[in-house]
Amino acid sequence: LVSLSEFRDMPDLGIGDSVDVYVEQQEDARGQLVLSRRKAKLLRAWESIRDSYENGTVITGTIISKTKGGLIVDCSGLETFLPGSQIDIIPPKELSTYVGQVHDFKIVKINDERQNIVLSRREVIEDERAELREQFLRSATIGDKIKGTVKNLTDFGAFVDLAGIDGLLHITDMSWRRINHPSEMLHIGQELEVLILDIDNDKQ
Repeated sequence: LVSLSEFRDMPDLGIGDSVDVYVEQQEDARGQLVLSRRKAKLLRAWESIRDSYENGTVITGTIISKTKGGLIVDCSGLETFLPGSQIDIIPPKELSTYVGQVHDFKIVKINDERQNIVLSRREVIEDERAELREQFLRSATIGDKIKGTVKNLTDFGAFVDLAGIDGLLHITDMSWRRINHPSEMLHIGQELEVLILDIDNDKQ
């Protein structure tokens, strides 16, 4: 016997359908086997999480709420913790904007006793950027015109994000006229077209 409340996510359940169940009690007061589909799902989810952690694979989860220091993520029915520092490469200012979003994560820590799971979205992004960086360096050549996004401004120039790799746009290469600071011409988030003057493959 399994409580009907455990099948709310299966409105089309019918006789003959196969489901995983967990044996909670071999015999109740009426002599029936007491089963739980919810516990079976959680056990399966825990096994899957542990497998992903040991093999370093990516899992998908839905961000369900904001909490102190980070976000709570639902991964196959298990509530996991995403620290604020692991949400993105640049920690976001407003965490609540992520609630309801679905993302890929890497598992960075598991505590079996407390059944605590700590995730990182930042590691997934860094891996993706590393792959994009390698692709870019293989294909880019001096003299190419490419589009990028201004990522950071300094006194000597601007760092431009070029598909996962940072390029330096020196202040002297921004304009024919003299400018005192890059902010006179550029702002963070601005898209612009640039010309590749030099590539250092060793330093990427």
